[in-house]
Amino acid sequence: AILISNHSLTIEATLINYIMHIEGAGHVGTLVFPEAFKLPLVREFFRSCQCIPISVEAGAKALREKHILLFPEGMDFLTGLTDPDHMPEFHTGFLRMAHQYMKDSGKKSVTILPIAHAGIEKMLKFWVIKNEKVLNALIRPIAKYPFWVVPKIPFFLPSKVIVNWGEPIRITRSQLDTAGKVHRQSRRFREVVLALRKQAQAERDRAGWALKPALKTLKSLAFGMEFP
Repeated sequence: AILISNHSLTIEATLINYIMHIEGAGHVGTLVFPEAFKLPLVREFFRSCQCIPISVEAGAKALREKHILLFPEGMDFLTGLTDPDHMPEFHTGFLRMAHQYMKDSGKKSVTILPIAHAGIEKMLKFWVIKNEKVLNALIRPIAKYPFWVVPKIPFFLPSKVIVNWGEPIRITRSQLDTAGKVHRQSRRFREVVLALRKQAQAERDRAGWALKPALKTLKSLAFGMEFP
């Protein structure tokens, strides 16, 4: 299956892989922006996690052996990270991988599993560098990133995270045999993930509000007093 999710700086990939592992749902290969493999330490981290530089061919090949996970927002995800109510348009690579896999393997369909999460973006504190002079001087001689992030301290903060798993959607080769169909399906899956994201956020908000009355009650009690 192809797993697709909204994106928040790779942390959710670890969480999704962990959930798949403890549930015995199979091995997942995570597809990553190829330029990341040019960065020291980042490269070693992704290699140790058996991540795969993203391409249509690599995704289709990996799909023969395992599930694959990718983030259709691509490097545009930063907009959605800073404004969770907005989700960038999806790139079509995951659908082209599905089509290539069906073409190569002779399979008639592929399962795509939409996933969304809320709360991970609250864990991260960083500055975003978009200044072209800084990027050209410090980052792009190594890797061609459209932006760079610098952690604030503390970088990681506690946050309640909700992961919302959608229903698997089976898609056939005939649904992807023209560019127009691919773009329509891309918009369709974006709407599915966006709806899952809103549900996850609503669940996270409800959990927060449910906690506040309990904390208020505790604060009103004298030390050592028992509940009636």
